[in-house]
Amino acid sequence: MGSIKTHRLIEKGWRKSDINKTIKIIERAKKAKHPKIKLLDKAVYWLSLLLAITGNFVISVALIPELLALKGYPLYLIITTLGISFGLLFELLLRTIEHLNAKHHLFLGIIVPVLAVINIVIVSNNMKRLVGLENPQNPLAAGIVYALSFILPYAIYQIFLKE
Repeated sequence: MGSIKTHRLIEKGWRKSDINKTIKIIERAKKAKHPKIKLLDKAVYWLSLLLAITGNFVISVALIPELLALKGYPLYLIITTLGISFGLLFELLLRTIEHLNAKHHLFLGIIVPVLAVINIVIVSNNMKRLVGLENPQNPLAAGIVYALSFILPYAIYQIFLKE
């Protein structure tokens, strides 16, 4: 447990000795985990990362008709809605994975949105080859709007809702 969590427990009226005892119990439990459970924890983490990357790619491809047919506010509203929806799903998945620490969250919070931008840019730039039509949109702008929307639920939870 980090100092922020310790501070929160003190604010809630916990005694220092109870906090230290709890921390020791948690650390002992982590060390005593069966190796197969540790492997399963890692598999869940990597599977969720793969799911996020694959899902973002599918959304990039699914955006092709919208990128061709819409422009301006309606297009960015759809991109934002998709980003927030998939970002919320991903944030809920991350929240249920108990063993993630700060470096895992940082990695997922940076790499997945960056890959989302790259996916949308690649799909947008190859639209002529994929569907035979030129993309009239700015692929980087669409990718950035999607990535920011995708990370929004995670950021809101981390900043405002997490206790």
